[in-house]
Amino acid sequence: MKLFHKILCPIDFSEDSVKALQWTRYLAKRYEGQVTILHVMEPYPAIVDVGIDYDKYHSAVVRDMKAFLAPLNIPFESMQSSGSPAEKIPALATTLGSSVIVMGTRGLRGTAHRLIGSTTESVIRHSSVPVITLSPKCCAPGEIESNQVLLPVSSLNWPARGFIRLRQILRDLNGSLTMMHVVDIKDEMFNSSFDANPVLVTSYQIDERKKDLERIGFQIAKNAETIETILQFGNASPEILKEAEAAKYGWILMGAKRQKLFSRFFDSTAYNVISQAPVPVITIRV
Repeated sequence: MKLFHKILCPIDFSEDSVKALQWTRYLAKRYEGQVTILHVMEPYPAIVDVGIDYDKYHSAVVRDMKAFLAPLNIPFESMQSSGSPAEKIPALATTLGSSVIVMGTRGLRGTAHRLIGSTTESVIRHSSVPVITLSPKCCAPGEIESNQVLLPVSSLNWPARGFIRLRQILRDLNGSLTMMHVVDIKDEMFNSSFDANPVLVTSYQIDERKKDLERIGFQIAKNAETIETILQFGNASPEILKEAEAAKYGWILMGAKRQKLFSRFFDSTAYNVISQAPVPVITIRV
């Protein structure tokens, strides 16, 4: 199934949802995709002394959703569900046979993100289909007309995890690939006698890393004539964002691991990137 064949766009009536709808409209028109708009109603807290008319609640949501979607001048289906959005969105994407999820992220970072958590991050980690995220800093649809795809990888192990899915997405985007790897200055693979100082790392070691990166790129972008490679030193997410902002990429493509116990309390590279990226980020679970 092509990446944009069946687009699921979850909304919560926020500004992030407006951006998600704009991109959904753009992608559906460009790739002739089918669109389903989803709103998940979070259940009211169970308070015995408070009576809740759920029929009125549902009717109000339907009314608000109809008004919110009025400007969306493309064919689409809309649906409502109830429960936890973080759980319902990936589950319904599978049930509906969606090929991709398109959603915004509020860009919460630091303590706010750790305490509140993120629906978007949870969806990414549990969805069986690719997720396109749009940060508050993301460009408008059509603003950057580029088919250059930035693919940061955390490991230079070969073969790359999920490379078949990455290859298919790259083909669907008709994209040219730039591979990027950020080396932690404490990386034990470099000679410890240099105290992992990037200035003293030998050119041989750097060349070997670039060759590994290029091999992974050719594995993913099969039949590509050239693969661009970027090797940087430092902290992964700032370096990735710096590269994305400095060059005219159309997309960032990333893998995301399943969420583990207590991982909410630690900012992940993937979340830091998706919450601030200047272009859409496509993530797949690996």
